[in-house]
Amino acid sequence: MYVIDSVIRNEGSNEAVIVCGGDTFRVTMHDLLSLGVNEGDRVGEETYEEICSARDRLLCIKKAFDHLSYGDLSKKQLFDKLSKKFPKDLCADVADLFADRGYIDDARLAERYAETFYEFKNMGLGKIREQLYRRGISKEDIENALAKYSDIDQRGRIIAYIEKKYDTNALSDDKYRRKVYAGLMRAGFSGSDVADVLRNYEREYD
Repeated sequence: MYVIDSVIRNEGSNEAVIVCGGDTFRVTMHDLLSLGVNEGDRVGEETYEEICSARDRLLCIKKAFDHLSYGDLSKKQLFDKLSKKFPKDLCADVADLFADRGYIDDARLAERYAETFYEFKNMGLGKIREQLYRRGISKEDIENALAKYSDIDQRGRIIAYIEKKYDTNALSDDKYRRKVYAGLMRAGFSGSDVADVLRNYEREYD
């Protein structure tokens, strides 16, 4: 058996300190209410383990806020970072909590990344999909973020990409044209659009 030596509530920080068996545990007020312990209570091993879990949960929550202080993260990215230090089931619970509270928002993050990659890095839609997937964004959120670009003719962007990165005067050379084609595919542009643009350049040199 363990004795709850004291319970100190701090409403301002939404935290409480439980001293049990000489050990100190900082927990959320929500978890304190769930535990239902008070000063002088005698608790068994099961309740003691629940107090330990509540302490770890608050530590995980604080670590999550710490990670987010450096920049926005997807739900999966937050989970992956937390799981380096905490049990995976706890990390999943905290990641769900942060999503429910709006501290992380994959749909909004996907839209912001998509706009940055499209407007400022001139990536093709395929490359943007790859980048968002690597960040743990769901397929649904990825497609929703790219929906506004799906009906836009991408050939103008391909021409701009070629003129910025390659020597257009060398496109009459088959070997160089194949190199450009490979580079555009890596940049995430559609193969049919790339081929169409390069054919137009080829006609210029015929």
